[in-house]
Amino acid sequence: MQIRIEHATAYSYDEPVRYAVQELRLTPVDTRGQKIVDWRIEAPGIERAGTWIDGFGNRVHLISQNGDHGGLLIRASGLVETANCDGIVGHLPNMPPAGVFARVTALTEADRAIEALAAGFRGRHRDPIALYHALMAAIRERMKFDTGHTDATTTAAAALKAGHGVCQDFAHIFLAICRRLGLPARYVTGYLVADEGEAEVEANHAWVEAEVAGLGWVGFDPANGICPDEHYVRLACGLDATTAAPVRGIRRGAGPDRLEVRVTLKVPTEQ
Repeated sequence: MQIRIEHATAYSYDEPVRYAVQELRLTPVDTRGQKIVDWRIEAPGIERAGTWIDGFGNRVHLISQNGDHGGLLIRASGLVETANCDGIVGHLPNMPPAGVFARVTALTEADRAIEALAAGFRGRHRDPIALYHALMAAIRERMKFDTGHTDATTTAAAALKAGHGVCQDFAHIFLAICRRLGLPARYVTGYLVADEGEAEVEANHAWVEAEVAGLGWVGFDPANGICPDEHYVRLACGLDATTAAPVRGIRRGAGPDRLEVRVTLKVPTEQ
């Protein structure tokens, strides 16, 4: 499948901002299930951006703005060819040891409810694939997909207690349980095509990858209860949503800001 992606992130400020720095994790890489045909990032200062591979294997661009400005627009766009590999990503270059992804973060800390849920999986499945599918099912039994009730600061424990959330919350709960079981798993951000044609969404999609002996890293989407297929494009990974965020930064200047994210996904109907 060919998927054309346009991802726009717009910041607007009530008062001029004197200085801003943004880290961009907006560069997907080739995997078993995707090939990057073309890709570009448009942003103020992108031609002067510093670039490196971070500790999780993501390509990062660092842009900065000096002088008063009232907003910032960042665009990433390109064409990606995808194939169904049953969620198998394997081993990608520049990745840290798997044990790094067993580390607990503030967003994936376990409370008593998560500890109890994790305890129910100890020793139940000798097959790790069966374990992870059972874990997705258990999360979906307890969680309703619902927007507008959680935000970027919502922890796995808080989302599970509330019983509803978005894909980020489903992924964080999955990670919290895996880490309680001592199983390496990482947060993944990317894109999901729901239907052929053209669709516009307000955010990226999120899922997880877990290490499976003999296969490497395998993707699981607990919000939808499936392994990623040709409808998914993988962008970046990290310990949680914060470290895998496509755009993250700081600024100097008073007043609140507003963030708008628009993602347009196009799949030619003749495919």
